[in-house]
Amino acid sequence: MKRSLGWRIVAAAFLATTVFYAPCALAHKTSYGHLKADISGRAIKGEVELAVRDFDFAFFDFAFGPVANGDGQPDWRQLRRHEPEIDAILLNKLSFGAPGAPCSLSPGPISVDLRGGEYFLSLPFSGACDAPGEPAQVGYDLMFDVDPQHRAIIEVTRNGEAFSGLISPEAKVLQLSAGATALSATVLAYVLQGAHHIWIGYDHILFLFSLLLPAVLMRMKDQWLPVKDLADAFWSIARIVTAFTLAHSITLSVAAFGILELPSRFVESAIAASVVVAAVNNIYPVMTDKLWAVAFGFGLIHGFGFASVLNEFGLPPERKFVSLISFNVGVELGQLAIVAAILPVLFLARRSIAYTRLVMPLGSLAISMIALIWLIERMTGVGDFLGG
Repeated sequence: MKRSLGWRIVAAAFLATTVFYAPCALAHKTSYGHLKADISGRAIKGEVELAVRDFDFAFFDFAFGPVANGDGQPDWRQLRRHEPEIDAILLNKLSFGAPGAPCSLSPGPISVDLRGGEYFLSLPFSGACDAPGEPAQVGYDLMFDVDPQHRAIIEVTRNGEAFSGLISPEAKVLQLSAGATALSATVLAYVLQGAHHIWIGYDHILFLFSLLLPAVLMRMKDQWLPVKDLADAFWSIARIVTAFTLAHSITLSVAAFGILELPSRFVESAIAASVVVAAVNNIYPVMTDKLWAVAFGFGLIHGFGFASVLNEFGLPPERKFVSLISFNVGVELGQLAIVAAILPVLFLARRSIAYTRLVMPLGSLAISMIALIWLIERMTGVGDFLGG
C-alpha cells in the first residue's frame, strides 16, 4: 500500500511538472534593451543595445539565420552580411520627434560589447528633425511582438537636461517632459522593474516556495507537525525572508558595482541547483531548524542572478546608487507580495494530513523535477536557459 502510494505521488508529481513547466520555460529569461541618445536642438546622436541572444530569438532565427555561433559568440560574417537588414530592423522600431512628425535616423557601424558573459549588439545612429521645435518624445517598439516581458530603459539628454524612463508594452513612448527628469521617475521605473523581475522569476519564486512549505511546520521525532499558531509561522517565515533579502542584497550590490562578477552560466546553474536542494530537503530533511541559514547561503547566489538583470537592463551613471536601491526595493516588495499571498493558504492547510503526506512531498518533488530540468539546460546550454 505504501509503495503504491509512493508511485502515485511520483506519477502525480511528474504530471504536475509537465503541466507547470511549459509556462515557466517560456516566460523567462526576460529580454532587455537600452536606448541612449543626446539631442542638441534638432540634431540627434545615440545608440540602441540589445543582447545578441535576444536579437536572434526575435528576428534572425526566422529570416536569415542566427547572428551568434553555438557558443553564443557573435558571427561577424553574418553580422556584416546582413548589416543593412539589422539597421532597418532596429531603426524602424525607434522614433524621435512629435506625433506625425518623426525625425529621420541614419545608422552607424554595428559593434558588439561583452558584459557579464553576455554579448550585446550595439547600433549607433544619428538624425535630424525637420519639424520646428525640439523632439518632444521618444518611441521604442523592439521585441514586444515576440516577447511581451521585454523591457527597456531609455536615457535621453536634450540640451543638457536629462530624461529617463522604463519602456514596456503598455508604455512604448517616453515623453520628454518635466516628469521624466524627476528623480521620482527613475525610482519608480526601477522599483517596478525589480518587482516585475521577481514576479516572472520562477526560479526565485520556487526557491522561496520550497523554503515556505515547511515553515508552517516543525520537525519532531522524524515527522512534520503543524506549528501552534500564526505567530510561530510568521517569525519562522520572517527569518527566512530576512536572511534571503540580506544575502541577495549583498551580492547584488557587489556585482552591480563591478567588485565581483561571476559567469552567467555558473550563476544560473547554481540558482537552479539551489531550488533542487531546497525542495529535496523537504522530502529528505537534513536542515530543519535553520532554514534561514539555507536561505542566506543560497540567497548570495540569487543576488548575482538579480545583478545579471541589472547588467542587461543598465544603471544610469548619474543615478546608479539610487537606481540600485530602487531595484532592490522593488524585488523586496514583489517578494513580500508573494509571501503575503502564500502564507495564509499554507497556514490554514498545515493541520491537514494531506499537507504533510501529499502537498509537501508532492509539491517538493514537482519543484525539484522542474529545477533539475533547468539545471541540465543551464549547464549544457540547451534551450538557451529556458525557464530561468
